[in-house]
Amino acid sequence: MPDLPIARGVRDLLPNAALFKNEAIKRIEKVFQSFGFLTIDTPYIESLKILKAKGGIGDEAKLIFELKDEDLGLRYDQTVSLARYITMHQELPLPFKRYAIGKVWRREEPQHLRYREISQADVDIIGGDPILAEAEVMATAAKALEELGFEYNIALNSRKLMNSVLEGFGVKRDNFMDVMRSIDKLEKIGKDKMTELLTGYGIERDVVSRIDGLMSVGTTNLEKLDYVESIIKDKSITDELRKLLGLLEEYKLKGNIIIDFSVVRGLDYYTGVVFEYQDASGKAKEAFCGGGRYDNLIGIYGGKNIPAVGVAMGLDRILYLLGYESSIKHTYARLFVINVKENNYKYALGVANWFRSMGVPTDMNIASRNISNQLSYANSMHFGYAAIIGDVEERAGVIKLRNLSSGDESSISKEEALIILNKIND
Repeated sequence: MPDLPIARGVRDLLPNAALFKNEAIKRIEKVFQSFGFLTIDTPYIESLKILKAKGGIGDEAKLIFELKDEDLGLRYDQTVSLARYITMHQELPLPFKRYAIGKVWRREEPQHLRYREISQADVDIIGGDPILAEAEVMATAAKALEELGFEYNIALNSRKLMNSVLEGFGVKRDNFMDVMRSIDKLEKIGKDKMTELLTGYGIERDVVSRIDGLMSVGTTNLEKLDYVESIIKDKSITDELRKLLGLLEEYKLKGNIIIDFSVVRGLDYYTGVVFEYQDASGKAKEAFCGGGRYDNLIGIYGGKNIPAVGVAMGLDRILYLLGYESSIKHTYARLFVINVKENNYKYALGVANWFRSMGVPTDMNIASRNISNQLSYANSMHFGYAAIIGDVEERAGVIKLRNLSSGDESSISKEEALIILNKIND
């Protein structure tokens, strides 16, 4: 096998993995559409002026792939493109509910489940009542995960709340983002390293201790909210979270919603609630889905500030947890048509075309090989059934339908075979 180069942090998918991914995307998209989200199409390439707008993605700007000798770069996420799109299309009625499924690129060091080319499925709501929109976005992503058979919990926090808590602790406003980034790294680096980072920013040790204690305070959501209410001045922030928790109960989500003060998320543009979806089965430690409120991002591009909230599902991690690489399904076709002799090919082609016209995805032999090799190929591709066409079948106007799993076969009409094949998806 030739040793051909491939870029670091990207992957080829074999047919079984690619098919699994495509089918998962279709199921996710169906859920998004069931909530009334619309689709738009934005470019993979954006102006660096858009990608690096002040107050946008902050320190993460260093991870943008820039095009040499061009004032352009590959999109880092799908949210910045949406903010630019809304600014340029102010005629759109609000609230505007948009979904997007596609690839983004990040120039970071590749490691397990951290790639440079990433597939994401996003839903966002621009405008509308903030709390109602937050509940809708969070529930949509949750229902999509449930559609895939995922066990999840949602870790919920608020940037606005954290700002108020840090202020109550005596942290200077100029240090808020430094503290947030340190907290965001807690799961990866541990408490000792987080403490080291915080003291390095000039945060006093007693304040660092209070921040550390905040990460593990309380056991229930109500206990946690009651605790921070003793610190903050503006109780409306916790009132909003209580209302959000109540609304989410109405969606009858299968996952638990847990207030988690360690969840702040790294991007600078978040302004309010932030949330992450975590694997409840214990297979993965890192979040595979997350988002939050970003009310100021659209205003950065020259438009007025509009309330906005969104979530991005990390498809690569989700697919890994679902075991997509071990899927045995290689083809969408449910039937493989075999011609015993060369002179049977035209009749076999007519049979294949008839099943296709009846809505049955059908493949057929297009190589010069005998029946044994055709059956071997059909088994290697994991077809469920084969339609064998020889002189006897052609004269009688029937097919020999073989179940490739059991080996059972019978000569029947196309119409009878159609009933059997349609039961596969029942």
